[in-house]
Amino acid sequence: MIKFFRRIRQNLLLENKTGKYLKYALGEIVLVVIGILIALQINNWNNTQQNLKKEQEVLKNLKAEVLQNLEEIKRDHEFNVECLDACYTLLEIDKAKSVNPHKIDSLMGTALDYATFDARLGVVNDVISSGKLELIKNEDLRLLLNQWTGELGDYVEDAMVRRNFISNNYAILTRYIPVRNGDKTQDRSDYQKTYKIKPIKVDISNYQKFINDTEVDNAWYSHYINQSFVTINEEEVERFLLKILDLIDKNIDD
Repeated sequence: MIKFFRRIRQNLLLENKTGKYLKYALGEIVLVVIGILIALQINNWNNTQQNLKKEQEVLKNLKAEVLQNLEEIKRDHEFNVECLDACYTLLEIDKAKSVNPHKIDSLMGTALDYATFDARLGVVNDVISSGKLELIKNEDLRLLLNQWTGELGDYVEDAMVRRNFISNNYAILTRYIPVRNGDKTQDRSDYQKTYKIKPIKVDISNYQKFINDTEVDNAWYSHYINQSFVTINEEEVERFLLKILDLIDKNIDD
């Protein structure tokens, strides 16, 4: 094709048709420029289509991870609310009335059995660290994904406070009452299939001391407060994840 155009220009020069030559040369330049622009446009279109496919892949992976986290946070929250309710009921026992040992065993076992949300962050961390975040066109979604680990940090901090408090005050929380008595009231089918551990019979006065000891009461109240903050943050985390999921659904192809 290039030789064909060159031959035409040479013939025009040989025939002293300079004006026509210049017009033709100019037209040829215009055609070349148009060809380059078309090629660039096609290339840009191809790149755009590739990026759109990559974006959809990123969104699908993010959605799968968000759904997993939502499932776990809901399950853990339900578990921790039971723990919180048990703490409250334990603290509200009427000290003037006769105690119910089995009830206290059950409440103590439930209140000390809490759950900790372990967020899956593999996909979102990869998206951010690899620069794939820029593939996502929705600015609000990009912002939420950048804020996700920070939002999670508040929960992690409160969960750590709860864990450390129980670890440091376990002897006070379980004073007067054998731990196995409370544990026996819980579903332990996962690890008690082989070994059967029987509860220890203790005098009913131990339970009376348990609910009347100020230090024990203070420890349980502190655990109640710590658990309250954890459950509040779980609700915040769930709402945040639902916001992310909503934006993903609005930008993902069905």
